[in-house]
Amino acid sequence: MSDPDLEELRQQTQRTDRLDQSTTVDDGDLVEDLVDALAAIESGEQAKTFAARDESVTALLTMLADREDELADVGTSLQEALGRDVDPEALDRSELVRLAVRLGLREAAPEYLELLADASAEHARRTV
Repeated sequence: MSDPDLEELRQQTQRTDRLDQSTTVDDGDLVEDLVDALAAIESGEQAKTFAARDESVTALLTMLADREDELADVGTSLQEALGRDVDPEALDRSELVRLAVRLGLREAAPEYLELLADASAEHARRTV
């Protein structure tokens, strides 16, 4: 393969972030939408909770909730992976889901966690 062929292959297989692609929505719009969503949650217009329907994950979470040692093992692994202080006492089924979602987003779409952090800071600034 010649060098131009290698470069074309690299470009075809290079991973890109969705936010890096040109779209009609910019980061500022996304942050502003997140600030609005945070305000709606805080005011009670929007629920604080989210739900997911997944039989296998529900079975796993149910089993873990019934077995404190396993819940602590999984939860502390998630805490460590996210660089948080390990605190087995803070773990319950809901916290496990929160940690898993954040870890999944960090791994698959970290730019959205950064936008959320920006929006949270902006929301806090506006409500102080």
